[in-house]
Formats: sequence, structure tokens, C-alpha cells
Amino acid sequence: MDEVSGPAEGVKVKVHSGLCVGWGNCHRFAPEVYSLDDEGKVDFQLLEVPAELAYEATGGAASCPNQAITIIGRQYEYWYAQRYSRPVQK
Repeated sequence: MDEVSGPAEGVKVKVHSGLCVGWGNCHRFAPEVYSLDDEGKVDFQLLEVPAELAYEATGGAASCPNQAITIIGRQYEYWYAQRYSRPVQK
């Protein structure tokens, strides 16, 4: 929960399909967010993720060795702080 503006909005996930080679780390860390096709590659290009799955989405994106996933919105550190009730360090 954002103290100033109420419940936090989720994030958007953009997959750069040309960079995805099928490591599957995103799915390992966030199977509820990242679905894979038959070749083990992420099978969407743009997805809106609700706040309750944003931590998993950002962690899955950060785990991609090819940096094939971009998070549009608040980044991992924010969602980590929300999940574990720690202040965001600047």
C-alpha cells in the first residue's frame, strides 16, 4: 500500500521477443506471471500485472540473463520493500 495515494498500481511487463532465448528464469521465479510457449520462450509481448503479483513480475524480469523483459512502473526494490514492510532506500 502506498501511504500517500492508497493501493499501489501494478506494473506493465514488456517482452522483447527477439531477445528471449528460452532460459526460463522468469517462469521459475514467477510462474503465475510468465507463461512459456512450446519452445520455452515467453509467449506474450505486453501484459498488465496487478500489484499483488508485481514483486514476482519484477523479480522474474531481473532474473533474465538476456534482459529480454522490461518492467514499466515501479521497480523491484519498491515491491520488495512493500512485501517485507521495509522503507525504500534512495
